[in-house]
Amino acid sequence: MKWHRPLLFALILPLVLAGHSASRAETIRITTGHWPPYLSEKRPDGGFLAQIIREAFALEDMSVEFSFFPWSRALALVRSGKYQASAVWSCTSERKREFLYSAPILPYHYVFYHRKDMTFDWEALSDLRGMDVGLTQDYSYGKTLRGAIDSGHVNADVTTSDLANFRKLLLQRIDLFPMDPVVGEAMIAEQLGPDARAQLTFHPRPLRSALYHLPFSREDPEAGRLKRAFDRGLARLRESGRYQEIIENALKTHSSAAAAAILEEKLVNWDEEPGACD
Repeated sequence: MKWHRPLLFALILPLVLAGHSASRAETIRITTGHWPPYLSEKRPDGGFLAQIIREAFALEDMSVEFSFFPWSRALALVRSGKYQASAVWSCTSERKREFLYSAPILPYHYVFYHRKDMTFDWEALSDLRGMDVGLTQDYSYGKTLRGAIDSGHVNADVTTSDLANFRKLLLQRIDLFPMDPVVGEAMIAEQLGPDARAQLTFHPRPLRSALYHLPFSREDPEAGRLKRAFDRGLARLRESGRYQEIIENALKTHSSAAAAAILEEKLVNWDEEPGACD
């Protein structure tokens, strides 16, 4: 077949422009920690929250590069300006002074894990008087639990990882461990095994309900622009139905029915406070 030069040029030009545009696509560098099924350095998609974040930015013609670190370092690297955002964090008054928060990505609950051989029920934190509660360094568990610890009603035992807290719970070195059950169920199944699964359970009453966000450093002059781009992409992802599809597929694969039901109920009854983390 003989190609005419004008026709050939017309066909090639869009490909050249597309390649040029792709080579100039902005890449957002985001720190995170290993916290499956939300965020996982072992999965090709990085976990389903990483997938949501990546696809939201893609709708704004931006690509994402995730780097995994211990949680305290993940946030410090954004604070220092070496990375542009960190996935994912709840909003606290202390962090809000340093970081500009994205729109909420996902609601979550913290519940108390305990051993099945320990009869446990609670209505108020006063019911936890004298108990040893395992906490993970740099996590925010809310002002209510913090007040109970500061008053001496609850004994705090702080360690560096969720996995270490689950092991301490199995060894009866702590009585309770507050944890997001979507993560907790996956961690028990994938890292601790069936013996641990047979020994551990959680109380469905939420200790804390909050929202996960992307924080951007307020010292970064591009933070406002990046936040707005992500917020637009996330809104488009939710409106299209793709957001719900990602979450449903992940819950079917990685979480227990009880933990999935807690998140699904929270998603249906989304309790968002507009402007809370602006």
